[in-house]
Amino acid sequence: MSRSNVYIGVDTSAYTTSVAAYADGRVLFDGRKTLEVQKGGKGLRQSDAVFAHIKNIDSLLRKYKTGEYNLKAVAYSEKPCPREGSYMPVFRVGASHAQALAFSDNAALYPLTHQHGHIYSAFLDSPVRDGSYGALHVSGGTLDVLSVRVKNGIAREINKIGGTLDITCGQLIDRTGVEAGLPFPSGEAAGRLYREGAQKLCVNVEGLYANLSGAEAQALRRLKKGEDAALVCSAVIDCAAQTIALLAKNAAKTYGLSQFIFTGGVMRGDAIRAYTEKMCVESGISCITAKKEYCSDNACGLALAARLLHEKGERF
Repeated sequence: MSRSNVYIGVDTSAYTTSVAAYADGRVLFDGRKTLEVQKGGKGLRQSDAVFAHIKNIDSLLRKYKTGEYNLKAVAYSEKPCPREGSYMPVFRVGASHAQALAFSDNAALYPLTHQHGHIYSAFLDSPVRDGSYGALHVSGGTLDVLSVRVKNGIAREINKIGGTLDITCGQLIDRTGVEAGLPFPSGEAAGRLYREGAQKLCVNVEGLYANLSGAEAQALRRLKKGEDAALVCSAVIDCAAQTIALLAKNAAKTYGLSQFIFTGGVMRGDAIRAYTEKMCVESGISCITAKKEYCSDNACGLALAARLLHEKGERF
């Protein structure tokens, strides 16, 4: 009996160790371990994150391993994004393990980026159609407005065309959430507190760039004055949603884009998803939002990329 081909993705980001396998047109394995942040903490040092990844990744790779499949290709994140100077030490852990895995099985090896993984994750349940896309990668440490060109089913170009001039939407939510006593990262807990109609925060978007530090200062002042944490967190979520929607709308108009990808951990939030999708409908933009389980950091998009690149005969 012939064995099916399998394609592996590996990602060791700032807060998640991820290994995924794609075979027979579906995600076969989606293994993730979130790095622990102490209560009240607002992040991890890179040295601590590297050590945590080293402890996590071996167990994840062992879980996926099976003799029922032929390993054909491995894709991994070698850095945060496809831009010169992009670098974080945490990605070296995934890179070294992915390289060893590919070499041991004589499989093709594709060095991609964390941002590639998020872009491809939006296509895990959708056809990868050729064309020009706008994209918003919105996560804890990232608020990037992107132009993406897909040719022959492959994301050939991912270029930054806008983003934030200070903090990200994820940082706005997390910093406010931690100050309100929520765990870090705070998106999920803040989402459970969400109520419509909270007093608004300032939304500062000019063209393709946003400033969010003013909204952060407002939110922290309101908490200090004793305002209900649920209302302040709701206002922060509304501010993030409006910022994302305005950036997408402006990018679509500036570059003549009719289809937009939304991905990244912040896009897991129900209120943010609903607001951006409503904006797309009203603006006549085709909206491709990654499924909630694929918005947060994962290696599933990279596993799909490994299959597409290998089947198209791409070489790195």
